Amino acid sequence: MVGKTLRFLAAALFVALAGPAAAQTGVDEAARGIVRVVVIVQTSEGRMLYGSGSGFVVAPNLVVTNAHVVAPARQRSEYELAVVPPEGDGLIPARIIRFSPLSELALLEFRGGPDLPALTISTVEPSPGDGVIALGYPDVDYQGATGADLLRPAPASRTSGQISSLRDTAPTGESIPSINHQAVISSGSSGGPLLDECGRVIGVNSWHVSGADTRETRGVSTRAGQLLEFLDEAGVSPTLSDERCLSFAERIEQERAETITALQTQNEELASKLETADRLTRIAVVILIGGTLALFVAVCVLGAVVLSRRRAQHEAPPHPQARPHPQVGEPEPFEAPARRRSVVAIVGGAAVAAVLIVSVGIALLRARDTASVDIPEAPTFSGAVTCTLDREASVGAQGVSDMSFTASGRLCVNERTLYAPLGDDTPRFRRAIVLGEARVLDVLTIDPSTGEFRRERYPLNDEDFAAANQAVAESGVGRGCDGDPEAVARRNEALMPFAQSTPRQRLVWRCEARN
Repeated sequence: MVGKTLRFLAAALFVALAGPAAAQTGVDEAARGIVRVVVIVQTSEGRMLYGSGSGFVVAPNLVVTNAHVVAPARQRSEYELAVVPPEGDGLIPARIIRFSPLSELALLEFRGGPDLPALTISTVEPSPGDGVIALGYPDVDYQGATGADLLRPAPASRTSGQISSLRDTAPTGESIPSINHQAVISSGSSGGPLLDECGRVIGVNSWHVSGADTRETRGVSTRAGQLLEFLDEAGVSPTLSDERCLSFAERIEQERAETITALQTQNEELASKLETADRLTRIAVVILIGGTLALFVAVCVLGAVVLSRRRAQHEAPPHPQARPHPQVGEPEPFEAPARRRSVVAIVGGAAVAAVLIVSVGIALLRARDTASVDIPEAPTFSGAVTCTLDREASVGAQGVSDMSFTASGRLCVNERTLYAPLGDDTPRFRRAIVLGEARVLDVLTIDPSTGEFRRERYPLNDEDFAAANQAVAESGVGRGCDGDPEAVARRNEALMPFAQSTPRQRLVWRCEARN
């Protein structure tokens, strides 16, 4: 009974605690520490903008940028340096405190302005395929803008992509460890950070290159290891992180594991409390039975003593000169039988009460051992199912609305798509589908216990699209409800490796089955 109770409570707590994955705020926080780096020239016509790039805060009042962005200010005295924060009043004068053309990095110091947060630098070696975000002020975002426009505070631009490859040399031929990535950058992005999906710096955007024949463009960033050497030589101690940035799927799994661990701890505490309460209840029932029996014995003993005394009084030999009439205060002949009947009634009542109390106590003890609680099983989908889109939990839900479908048997949707249980001690079911026209992988997950229907869409490149289609063909799983759920589960396992990046779209519906 306790085991079923705990399982029910765990399911209820899981529903209460489960929810969409926590949003990644690391990139948003990092964007507050991005600045535009500007070179200003004093002319007879006044102060004019000579050039601009990007930079990011690594410590209080210290900004890292590319060496080539600030090189003109080292060559001519009439050139001045300043940074433009994403918020505040405007220009903040800056000066170069370290310059390294060999690593293509420069360190600037500024005073005043808003309190800008320093970015965290990752010490984890990146890998090809990892998702990245580039922050900065590319010129493609400011077509038609005047120099005055570029000197006003504005939020940084961001683009995203994946790491294409890791190289030991820069496009210029120098021995600079670099990252080739797909996040779009252009002139003006130089000096801005390349972030992982958790908002930590893994590189400094320094170049953008194009293929000689294909004209395909790539961003190239100086790797964080080179940046850390540069900062160490400058005596700067930035904020570091040695934790690997988890993918979207890994973050979901981690949150789920933490929830299950918390539930298990709560279950153990609840089980201990239930065991203690059960033990105390048994002790109380035993004390009640024992006390009742002791009271019954005391009443019987008292009744026996009273009866023996009365019997002894009436069986005493009469006095030879007994008077024919009783004196005042002397008991009447009928009083002895009346007292005996009263004592017997008391003893009999005590006996009946004792029997009833003992019977109830024994019944309670037996009930605690044998009774079972009818705990409702997790609901299953069958018949018509109506679903309402949860826009707060969804990403990219523009143009998407509520929906409905039918479910039957071992969770077969619309009489043609069979889902397989996840087999991870949850009531969830999954089906992974490759859509040819859109060239995406859809991962569909239904949780009948909570009524959640989730669709996550992952883009596929040409290579992954071909491999995913091959996995579908080899699985032998077709349409219809008569298939083997284990075969569907194997197909899901074969397709899930293609769903490791951040989904392009995540839709969450709240569903209700109407049997």
